[in-house]
Amino acid sequence: MKEEKLIQKWLDGELSAEEQRELEQLDAFKDYQKIAEASTYFKAPTFDANATYEKIKEAQQKHQATNWLSVVGKIAAILVIAFLSYTMFFTNSTKEFTTEIASTENITLPDNSLINLNAGSHLSFNEDAWEDNRFIDLDGEAFFKVAKGEKFTVETDLGSVSVKGTQFNVKQRNNLFVVTCYEGLVEVKTERETVLLPAGKEFRQINEQSLVENISTTTPSWTQGKSSFTSTPLKEVLNELERQYDIQIQAKNITFDAHRTFTGSFVHDNLDQALKAITIPFHLTYKIEGSSVSIVERE
Repeated sequence: MKEEKLIQKWLDGELSAEEQRELEQLDAFKDYQKIAEASTYFKAPTFDANATYEKIKEAQQKHQATNWLSVVGKIAAILVIAFLSYTMFFTNSTKEFTTEIASTENITLPDNSLINLNAGSHLSFNEDAWEDNRFIDLDGEAFFKVAKGEKFTVETDLGSVSVKGTQFNVKQRNNLFVVTCYEGLVEVKTERETVLLPAGKEFRQINEQSLVENISTTTPSWTQGKSSFTSTPLKEVLNELERQYDIQIQAKNITFDAHRTFTGSFVHDNLDQALKAITIPFHLTYKIEGSSVSIVERE
């Protein structure tokens, strides 16, 4: 019974110095300490010492046992349950969207901002915190129509884009980072620079080399069934072709160097036409075999 009182006071943080020394003499004290230390590594719901003690006491009465190793196990179980509840609560507030190859998805955010997610892309955001923190994590490409409000930020591996209300497109694939502003003003941040991008301008970074150019379009071409490129490495163009058509491309004996770039576009509804648009400028030829496409130098 005395041990129970010590444990109760320990849980409440009310031990005197003498009682602390007495508790430390118990064989199971080190186990108690490990549990207490482990519980500090996660922020579970507020720990109710009285409720914990009552559960321990109830379990003891049912089994009429005084084996404190069993009590330790019950305390650990309670903490694990609290941790899992915490994890489930906060994890469930994260919304995630992933588009497969050759597919897109329209998404409406809690503030009625709109997103069109391109093929082979993924984004996530915290729905519960959205009102105070409009933050999107993006891997791939998406077109945004942002409702006016607090700062809206899109984070990618190569940089971030921040706005308050505008229309813009963000594309991040491998070492390619492209931000196009169609309305309003966006702030583009990378490791190397910060650029304010007004409507009608496009920021492009390829292999850490960046530039800003004018655009004449009012929406991204991919939302209209066509992928467009400006001075883009041929390898990235072929990667996009694979995403839009769900194909595997085998480029045989072709060198993908920095000078082999593509300016042009290909449609999303005619593979043969798309391949011609890409291969002819480079004097290449191709062969389609089911979902596999071989591209070689033209003889």
